[in-house]
Amino acid sequence: MRKYIGMGLVIMTLFFVGCSNDETSEDNTSGTITATINGTPWKGSKIINVSLIQVTSSGEQRFDISAQDGKQMLSLAFSSQITAKGMPVRTYSFDNDDALFLNTYLIGNSTFTEHSPVSGQLTITAIDTDKKTISGTFSFQNEKIGILQTEIVTPEMVNVTEGVFTNLTYKVITDK
Repeated sequence: MRKYIGMGLVIMTLFFVGCSNDETSEDNTSGTITATINGTPWKGSKIINVSLIQVTSSGEQRFDISAQDGKQMLSLAFSSQITAKGMPVRTYSFDNDDALFLNTYLIGNSTFTEHSPVSGQLTITAIDTDKKTISGTFSFQNEKIGILQTEIVTPEMVNVTEGVFTNLTYKVITDK
């Protein structure tokens, strides 16, 4: 149940991020994100969102990362209990219900998420809460659940390997 709630939150986040106006964005995000998608190198040329969302009333926090290359967007979300030092340096897994991974196709001004997570893991290798930077690795596999568009043919399985994010600057969002 928690996995589906988390997926809903990520999809809603993507919807609102996709609707934002690039010209009015105050994006101070820096760093790099790369991966291999079905054997093809991918680099996030535009980092859309890197944020730590803390909900003190529930004692939980979620970290969201979204980046795109103009054709495809990768979204990573992982959660933990709130800690004083940001996200704990450890491995997060889809199988343990503390990580979620999405790949979304960008066609024109529209986004299409035709795959659902099957497995995946993300490891935070470093977090600097003073500079608000995070680094880590990730890999995941998503399975096609439907066809939402006909402009491009999407594969039955999406295998993301060799994912690396380095010194991504993040913002902290807390409930007050």
